[in-house]
Amino acid sequence: MTRLMAQDHYRTSQEAGLWDEHIAPINSLVGDLRAKAPARSNGQAPYVAPSLGGVDATILCLMQEPGEASLPETGSGMLSVENDDPAAEMLGKLLEGAGIDQAETVLWNAFPWHRAEPGSRMSAADEIAGIDPLKRLLRLLPKVRVVYLQGAAARKVWERLEAKHPEATARITAVRANGPASSAAQPAEGSPEQPAERGKGRIGAMAEVRSLAPAPEATNSGPRRETLVRAEDLGPEHLGRFVEVTNGVQTISGPLLKAFQPSTAHRITVTVESAGQRRALGVAPDAWVRIYRGAGLR
Repeated sequence: MTRLMAQDHYRTSQEAGLWDEHIAPINSLVGDLRAKAPARSNGQAPYVAPSLGGVDATILCLMQEPGEASLPETGSGMLSVENDDPAAEMLGKLLEGAGIDQAETVLWNAFPWHRAEPGSRMSAADEIAGIDPLKRLLRLLPKVRVVYLQGAAARKVWERLEAKHPEATARITAVRANGPASSAAQPAEGSPEQPAERGKGRIGAMAEVRSLAPAPEATNSGPRRETLVRAEDLGPEHLGRFVEVTNGVQTISGPLLKAFQPSTAHRITVTVESAGQRRALGVAPDAWVRIYRGAGLR
């Protein structure tokens, strides 16, 4: 799926999970960055969506700067491959094509704040401003072994970090790829680097990322997001599976015991087992339910 952030229920479920255990340390860092935003930014930095791997990620995807789809006023307020914009959709399809689950990744930007003049070429000062936040992020990502560098700005900031703090990047292999066409000057007509070739280059780079970071083996250490279904689509095959659902105010999670809807005019009551007790929550039929594999809390 792509562009799920355009759906209110999905966006609400992501907002409810911003302080989940696996993503809270990263979003705490984002809070610090917001308090110390440079003058050339608008003072905002997007949170990182909990559908990503957070501190459990093995792959870091580094882009140039946050786009409008990650602004709270015009989008989700989060970095996500499900944002409602072409760049997020492209990245999501690249990951899917390479067989990489977004739960294996975490997203970041070379300049992590929204810039006052978005889309313009990044200055040396912008690149330098991104070094320390990236170093601090890597301290929170002990499992990352590969970084996917999308675009010139991401490459430059990574190279500056390597030069200034080689110990921070020694364990990580960098894979370089072209950024979206809008982030760089377009090649001349007839140039060997036409859009189709740029696309092939990104596909090849993501395939290399997959080869360097093999898919994790299934474990029972805790649930990982496997898929999303609407509440109205819950069926017998989901009974006993670890699920998480929110109505925008409350969130419940645990093995699914029952999903009951008296009639199409009523909300669906989702019942789970939590701490040895039954908990129920009424949700709209089109509410998104996260289905996990594994058992117990993350």
